[in-house]
Amino acid sequence: MAEGLSLALDIGTRKVAGLLTVPSAKGLQILAAERLEHGARPMYDGQIHDVPAVAAVVREVVERLFARAGVRLKEAAVAAAGRALRTASGTASRELSGLVTLSRDDVLAVELEAVQAAQAAMAADRSWEEFHYVGHSVTAQRLDGVALTNLVGHRGRRVEVEVIATFLPRSVVDSLEAVLEEAGLQMSALTLEPIAALGVVVPPTMRHLNLALVDVGAGTSDIAITRKGAVVAYDMVPVAGDEITEALSEQYLLDFPTGERVKREIGRRREVRFTNILGQRRTVPALELIEALQPTVARLAETIAGRILHLNGGPPQAILLVGGGSLTPGLAEAVANAAGLPAERVAVRGRSAITGVTGASDLLKGPDAVTPIGIAVAARNRSTLGFQIVILNGRSVRLFYPGPATVGDALLAAGYRMRDLYGAIGKGLTVTVNGVLRILPGRFGGPPRIRVNGLEATLESPVKHQDRIEVEPGAPGLPGAGCVADVAPESRSGIQVSVNGENHTLLPRILINGVPGTPDTPLADNDRVEIFPVRTVADVLAALGLDARSDKGKGIRVTVNGEEVTLPVPSPRLYRNGQPASPEEPVADGDEITLEESGETSQPIFADLLARISLPLHPPTGKGMLVMRLNGLPADFTTPLQDGDQAEIAWQ
Repeated sequence: MAEGLSLALDIGTRKVAGLLTVPSAKGLQILAAERLEHGARPMYDGQIHDVPAVAAVVREVVERLFARAGVRLKEAAVAAAGRALRTASGTASRELSGLVTLSRDDVLAVELEAVQAAQAAMAADRSWEEFHYVGHSVTAQRLDGVALTNLVGHRGRRVEVEVIATFLPRSVVDSLEAVLEEAGLQMSALTLEPIAALGVVVPPTMRHLNLALVDVGAGTSDIAITRKGAVVAYDMVPVAGDEITEALSEQYLLDFPTGERVKREIGRRREVRFTNILGQRRTVPALELIEALQPTVARLAETIAGRILHLNGGPPQAILLVGGGSLTPGLAEAVANAAGLPAERVAVRGRSAITGVTGASDLLKGPDAVTPIGIAVAARNRSTLGFQIVILNGRSVRLFYPGPATVGDALLAAGYRMRDLYGAIGKGLTVTVNGVLRILPGRFGGPPRIRVNGLEATLESPVKHQDRIEVEPGAPGLPGAGCVADVAPESRSGIQVSVNGENHTLLPRILINGVPGTPDTPLADNDRVEIFPVRTVADVLAALGLDARSDKGKGIRVTVNGEEVTLPVPSPRLYRNGQPASPEEPVADGDEITLEESGETSQPIFADLLARISLPLHPPTGKGMLVMRLNGLPADFTTPLQDGDQAEIAWQ
């Protein structure tokens, strides 16, 4: 067996082409090629309808190839029609604590959640199993509403990621696999037909140009757009060469095989002979047939050009036509006219446009050779959708991915939800601060534990065919916790003041459920926190245990000769920064507060009672001594009084 021998199959609507190739010094050598048409119409618009019928043709093609090469292969590279590729946008977000730095795995988990949202948007009410995930690109990522190019290493409250994801309908892949299995083959690689054709006709060195490649087959016309060095769009229209055949059949009453033969002979002969379904033999000039097809060709061209203009936002610089349908007389000119391009800007390209591929030039020489050769080249260059099976938690998972697949890809393909793999966020702690609700969020749950073939791995770890992946969900996160300062940073914000020459740092007064606390007091769920900042002179004095307020009804009460008497207590004089001040006056950091006595005694004395009672100023007749007692003990005029004292004053 030749080293590096591989099999490529182009399973088209009208025919199956097969190539056996090996690497060569120039690139790729075709050792053998075969092409065989379907006997009936087992495929429509690129979709397989009759698996056994298509498989029979595939089997005949590969048996001829194997007989010519003297070898047998078990695997084949194939392509799906461009219409199979589907894209959808998705967005995912996650609430954060603001305390934890985002890791690459944290960001990737949200990214993959966005892919699942795209999958759900595309599938609508269908299950994820109807589509194969192919790949995705991040279109936007934001932290707390701010767009960032890289979220890793940041902290915030909310992270959001938007993606555009690509999928293949499972039915398309399954039908291709079913045909191969019935033909005794397995799928080694999968690409899209427009990708295959583009790879050999529009190499990377040409993709800085704004070009449209159209692969006009029998059932579909696949489209690819290049611009600024990249492929920017893939699409298809479900019209192609079969429309031309059907137009001929209707015009001249032909069965489909006869119509197909007549179509192919138009460009080769001056006259075409055929027998219609009525048994009538006719000879029709090729020019008459071409004229009869013009309305159908114009409609086909308008459909193709309309899709190109929509995808590209206007006419491209040039349009390249490949595929058997591109040989339809007048199609290139009609496409140019419909796209608003000069006729020389639309060209049919065939084998001559392909470099680095040798062999089978007699069979594979026209524009219909481009796609089968492109499939073989894509398989050699490994630019196909990778196809591999991995074992995830004991379950077989099939992956299609353009390049090395990762653990994250396997999880998506298996239908795992990223949120289910990360431990649940801990319960938040809720308190009120001066009547306003504040929440200390719970901590993130732990990441999943991932092992690939028994070794520790991450979501980004690469996986290959038959790798064994084990995933255990992460532990739940811790509940929210914190102290007063975490919900009320102002509780640590004090002011510096001087009172009677002594410096003080005064913090706000804190009550937790009515009980005094500090900024470092731990909080419990549903706690009620009250913060009383130092704002006035009175607040300063209260914080130091002083009272500068004078209330007329406030004083000390003394009982004199059985009657209660209230004696007022003099108020101190207040100064702020050397100026007279009231207790309600606001204070600022660095203020100097001074308290002075009013000039009166600061505490009432016994003599103050004499003005409050009815006692003759002169002793009555027969009495000459004033007797003063306080709480039963002798007193004099300067004896200080206390609240609640009992006094006696009388002449004896």
